[in-house]
Amino acid sequence: MKENLYDKEFVFHGYSFEEAVGNATPLNDAVGRIAMNFGELEEVLSSCINHLLGTEPDKGLIITSEMSFKAKVHVLASLVKKEYEQSKLAISHSDFKDLLYMCTKSEELRNKLLHSSWVYDHSKTHMEIRRRKTSAKMKHGYKQDEEPLTPGQVLEMADYIITTAVFLEEYFIGCYSNYERLLERVIHA
Repeated sequence: MKENLYDKEFVFHGYSFEEAVGNATPLNDAVGRIAMNFGELEEVLSSCINHLLGTEPDKGLIITSEMSFKAKVHVLASLVKKEYEQSKLAISHSDFKDLLYMCTKSEELRNKLLHSSWVYDHSKTHMEIRRRKTSAKMKHGYKQDEEPLTPGQVLEMADYIITTAVFLEEYFIGCYSNYERLLERVIHA
């Protein structure tokens, strides 16, 4: 009987992180923080939408769990606009628009990094890591961009994303005394 060339199923092997990769590298950690912090921002957006809809947490999560990030931002913007039309909120509408800008910028930063490939250039005195993005659009044709990035720069992007999540949650806490998060971020014993 012929064996399959590929083992197509994913299987956990039980290795520790250290056994699998050895010492962590700063760039990998920084890119991981982009993904984790963006997930946090998405959860805050879902909580804010749920609060404004006034639904039960499960119903709110049913609605938002299948929404793209961009759709969540658009829905939140529309709901908050309606709130400003109906009542005066503690924080100005222009400040809320700044938060929407930050949400959009956070998605751009996340996409910029997570939809790229990486070039490890050992030809320099200090190894340089470059982010590479290729595209083939009707308007511009094939295009390849590369930019050097340090782990510190990637961490700054991750910090911007988590700061956006914190500011958005603070905005809702400041405007709505009964605002509550849908899912706990930290669970205590």
